[in-house]
Amino acid sequence: MKIAFFTAGSVGAGHRVRGLAIARALTRAGFRGSYRTFGPARPFEAALSGLYGEERAEIVEIQNDPSLRDPKLAASSELAERLRAFDPDLLIVDLFWGPLRWVLPHLACEAWLLVRLCPPIWLQGRSDLPFAPEQYRRRFAIEPIEHAHLNESIEPIVIANPEECRPESEVRARFGVAEGEPLSFVVHAGERGEIAELERAAGPRAIALDLHRSDAPFPAAEWLSAADRVTSAAGYNSFWEAQSLGYSERTTFLSFPRSIDDQARRIAEFRGIRPRANGADSLAAKILAGG
Repeated sequence: MKIAFFTAGSVGAGHRVRGLAIARALTRAGFRGSYRTFGPARPFEAALSGLYGEERAEIVEIQNDPSLRDPKLAASSELAERLRAFDPDLLIVDLFWGPLRWVLPHLACEAWLLVRLCPPIWLQGRSDLPFAPEQYRRRFAIEPIEHAHLNESIEPIVIANPEECRPESEVRARFGVAEGEPLSFVVHAGERGEIAELERAAGPRAIALDLHRSDAPFPAAEWLSAADRVTSAAGYNSFWEAQSLGYSERTTFLSFPRSIDDQARRIAEFRGIRPRANGADSLAAKILAGG
């Protein structure tokens, strides 16, 4: 079986990390097929590839390809040709359905859509690029949201499970923090420059885990469950990792503006919700069960 994961996310590392979370869950579930991500290049490749060197990522320039907006030209676009060459049995689409609107009719695979918080207009589209829910047999809400076009929900998708988190002794050794000294972290994988605001909020003794640095530990979530204090943006991954792995009450969340996300709403409405499972594992089980 061949599975493709597609994202057009171009702010932060979150969308790429979601694809890696699914890859990791498939491995845990015993998947022996091929898995490949398709999406634009991000400035985190060195950090991300350290753990998942075997995972193949097709880097495709998406935002600057006008052919994807043309029903007559999309089938001959680079993205369409790369997908056809891989010939997946299943295409998992991470939120960004637009670039695939005129490509999907020319693919032979089934498609599933993953949707997090986004503006209502996102699942309507425009007159020249309307959303077509029928293109996706399964349309999953991956956080506690509802929309008429979503027909299923799973728990939030996160990169690590509790048993994969590092013990406190290993965390202290890795970062040179003596026993009895506070473990305080700033974690960031968003826009360059935002980490300065997080560091001001955290104070001078916090250790910065910045995915813009190639030596940043990844996944950061594995190192944070032992922390006394974490300061983070409330992007999807960082927020739900804290909720799922049990360090949310020790985390200070800041909201940063995003055009297709609402970090302030996520903090206000979803804080305190402890997911019962990792949505990545739930998704992997559905895939291996044959849909």
